[in-house]
Amino acid sequence: MSQAMKIKTRYRRLRYVVVLAIMLLLLAVVYEQLFLSAHVRSDDAYVSGNIIPVQALVPGVVVRVDVDNSMQVHVGQPLLEQEHNLAYEHRERAAAALAEAVRQIRSQIAQVSQFAAQITALQAQHDKLEADLARYVEAQAGGAVSSQKVSDTRADLLVLEHQIREAQAHYEKAQALVARTDTHNNPLILQKRADFIESDIEYRRANVVAPVQGYVANRRAEAGQTVSAGQLLLNLIPLQDLWVTANIKETDMGHVRPGLSVQVVRHVYGEETIYHGKVLGIEPAGGSTFSLFPPDNATGNYIHIVERIPVRIGLQVAELAARPLRPGMSVSVDIDTHNYSDLPVLRSQVEARSASYSTSIYDQEMAMAAASADRIIDQN
Repeated sequence: MSQAMKIKTRYRRLRYVVVLAIMLLLLAVVYEQLFLSAHVRSDDAYVSGNIIPVQALVPGVVVRVDVDNSMQVHVGQPLLEQEHNLAYEHRERAAAALAEAVRQIRSQIAQVSQFAAQITALQAQHDKLEADLARYVEAQAGGAVSSQKVSDTRADLLVLEHQIREAQAHYEKAQALVARTDTHNNPLILQKRADFIESDIEYRRANVVAPVQGYVANRRAEAGQTVSAGQLLLNLIPLQDLWVTANIKETDMGHVRPGLSVQVVRHVYGEETIYHGKVLGIEPAGGSTFSLFPPDNATGNYIHIVERIPVRIGLQVAELAARPLRPGMSVSVDIDTHNYSDLPVLRSQVEARSASYSTSIYDQEMAMAAASADRIIDQN
């Protein structure tokens, strides 16, 4: 083959390569426009969840710790116990004060009846003396009764009137303390009852129980440790209620809406594990807004940096149960924005209705303390 033919063949092949490259480039552009441009991806994402702090409700000394890190606990399960000695004495003192108040009010109620009976008796004597005085005055005119008798009767009547007024004052004083009340609604008893209920609740709260179901983490309490009210003892993490926080560049947020489907990828199980979720809500501010030194562009020292907006992505409970995740894990997200135009921009789908948003461990403590107080009242 001549040299010219070789060059001609070479150029022909080169043209084929160039045409093929152009076609591949066009296909890549078309694919990107049709498929990739309708997706928002980010590796800046991590698993989030509610971290429930368990704190000491009353001061005291820890005498027993019942749980440790990574243990699962259920609602109401004992976590640790503080010493009860001082709390027990406070409750006993409050119980004695309540019992004394009940007996005092019962005595005052009895005094009201006593003074009422005394007034009735004195009034009867007063009526008798008035009748006697009328007869003595009539008999004095005929000389049958001496003037001294009449004077003595008038003096006795005057003394009796003073006694009636004194008894009336005692009656009104006693009545003022117990009027329209009994041993269940008298102000003094209600005050002592409230003191007892407070001390009884403090006594019960020396036993710290789990407010929600979850796993123990960050245990700080140790046996023999003196703790104060509000001091952090440990954390509980409900692994059944997790979500993903994805920090999306502000330049990619144009089509992100609550309700869009999301694929979450995690390699914790040794392979590419895919979780399916959806966008629940978009944070109302960028991450730097709540930083220690938020941006202040008005100073003039401004450098444009693409900020990231936190996006909350919900996960399916069944997938979490099959392959659990843990808060803090890094993940990758792929948000499908094909149907973004059908969804509202600001309508959040986040709901605070799961079990980790409420606790029922305090529902009965007031009723139990009130029942104990009522037993003291009834027994006295």
